[in-house]
Amino acid sequence: MKRQPVSISRYSEPGTIADLAAHLERNNISAIEIETPDGSLKIVAMAGDQTPAALRPIETNKAPVKAGDILARAPMAGIFTAAHPQRPDRVVQAGQSVMKGEIVAFVTAGLVIVPVIAEKAGTVSAIVAEAGALVGYGSTLLKTET
Repeated sequence: MKRQPVSISRYSEPGTIADLAAHLERNNISAIEIETPDGSLKIVAMAGDQTPAALRPIETNKAPVKAGDILARAPMAGIFTAAHPQRPDRVVQAGQSVMKGEIVAFVTAGLVIVPVIAEKAGTVSAIVAEAGALVGYGSTLLKTET
């Protein structure tokens, strides 16, 4: 019997990611990368002395965003952070040009840090989410000029 290839979606559910992160922590492993024919996932554990950002309500009073304006969306629900905890000097800012597929921010949930990927090339016109804000899956995080 021929085996069907495993899809990356099998590993990208928040519960599965949390289980993998817990396994990494229990076994003192700093990272894991999973590659399948349709994508890849990398989970990097945070250092033990780092504390998660305070939870803030999701902001809903911002102006609506047109689909053409969206540069990046949240890949999962969690806490928005503009920079990786181990690389705070590498922050995407308004006015900066980014390439499609470039990591532009991160969303964290507990010890899980998931990169936010630019959906297209463009110039960042606004960072919609505030650092430390709770964001939902698919929430617009960065906008571009149309």
